[in-house]
Amino acid sequence: MRRSAPEAWRLYFAVLVDGEPVGMQDLVGQNFARFGTVSSFSWLAPGSRRRGLGKEMRAAILHLAFAGLGAREAGSDAFGDNEASNRISRGLGYEPNGTDWDTRRGEPGLIQQWRLTRDVWERVRRDDIELTGVEECLPVLGIG
Repeated sequence: MRRSAPEAWRLYFAVLVDGEPVGMQDLVGQNFARFGTVSSFSWLAPGSRRRGLGKEMRAAILHLAFAGLGAREAGSDAFGDNEASNRISRGLGYEPNGTDWDTRRGEPGLIQQWRLTRDVWERVRRDDIELTGVEECLPVLGIG
């Protein structure tokens, strides 16, 4: 079991379609109370890709971050050749924010980093996402 603390937390969400798990979406806060920044990570089962679920998942987690938690900025990253993930970032208003390296299948791979500010999110945000139960979680995350 992982512990959450105001300085560092990670929220894990299962993605279900018709009651069946098809992926996961995480939201990570490091020193959120100080900086107001989050990052996200997601994965979809191969049979569930190319159906728009990735964009839905990311839009939902961004809504939680900005509307629910009051984030100032969200980051994400993907391997440079992961066009689907990078397309989702671009489509949701993220801007390129440098590159880094990581290991994939034992080999080095270039990572594209992305940044989305609250101002940009406000312009492209969805109005059909509803949050419930968030206020009760805020103290655990160090958000007052």
